[in-house]
Amino acid sequence: METAVAVCFTSYNLLDFTGPDDRTASLRQALAEAQPDVLAVQEIVDGTAAGAGRLLHQLADSLGLLCTVDARGTTAIASGQHRYHVGLLWRPGITSLPGTWSASQAGDFHHALARLQLDVGAREPVTFASYHADPFRPARRFDEAHRVVAALTRPPGPAVIGGDFNSVSADRTAQGDYYDHDPYADQEWYADLLYQVEWNAHPDAPHRADRSPAEVLRRGGLLDAAATLDCPWQPTTGHWPVGDPFGPRRIDMIRTTRHLLPALAGYRVLRTHAALNGSDHLPVSIDLEPAMISSRSVDRTPRSRHPAPVRNYGETVNAAGPHARITGPLIHTGRTGDTRLP
Repeated sequence: METAVAVCFTSYNLLDFTGPDDRTASLRQALAEAQPDVLAVQEIVDGTAAGAGRLLHQLADSLGLLCTVDARGTTAIASGQHRYHVGLLWRPGITSLPGTWSASQAGDFHHALARLQLDVGAREPVTFASYHADPFRPARRFDEAHRVVAALTRPPGPAVIGGDFNSVSADRTAQGDYYDHDPYADQEWYADLLYQVEWNAHPDAPHRADRSPAEVLRRGGLLDAAATLDCPWQPTTGHWPVGDPFGPRRIDMIRTTRHLLPALAGYRVLRTHAALNGSDHLPVSIDLEPAMISSRSVDRTPRSRHPAPVRNYGETVNAAGPHARITGPLIHTGRTGDTRLP
């Protein structure tokens, strides 16, 4: 495949997607607005892997995307043990590499991890992954993080993972502070905090966000794209009217190996009417310049000398925060070329 346009990778938790319902139109509209070239989805819900595969094909067909891995008709769906599945989709013109599909499922993960190598026009294939972390057991998330690192970095090579990590990031800013503030530190105790904070045997001790799974990912070489680009902070959850007691948080992330750092051309969270009404999570996207994807791991984020082409996303419904630039119905942030976005 040959391409000069930046490749958009999007991750989206679809909130109990079971096929046509009153949210389906909003979900599809949000994904159409995100314009993904490669898409990682979570919460495809069905009692069987075959049923989940059919749902993924329905979604792919409605978006003009692909999800069939090989000539045998294998679907890029990884089955969770609790009816919740994750999947990968990609646009025509991007091709999957034979023998690279892998689904890590029940036993290893509470939900699942899907990964596949795709030819996106770089000098070598890139591994793309979709992941959904355990929502209830911090210790299990910590264990799963080790498995995610091994799956994405052994053998080494360019890799990117999007997903619902069900915990906040441990990556830091250039000033040494956590990129994500602690969303729980000032909250009065309620039972659901048990799933999100560090364990302390003293019931009256101050509670702090459990960042240990994210620290494993960071130390293992999977870096938070938003923190790497030092983008203005934006939540990916907290907008849903019911069922989310935690408030605004950023638990949906895209993480890359260091091979992709030179290729990172942008990061954004889609916060349109459709996205806000489609799910209790918001779509998160990054742009990658295929020509800048390195075959070697790099220690820092070099800046491309040539800006990636900017897509036209139509009219915006966003309010921009500090350092953000509006070019569509989403907030473009990060670095493009040698220019720090205003």
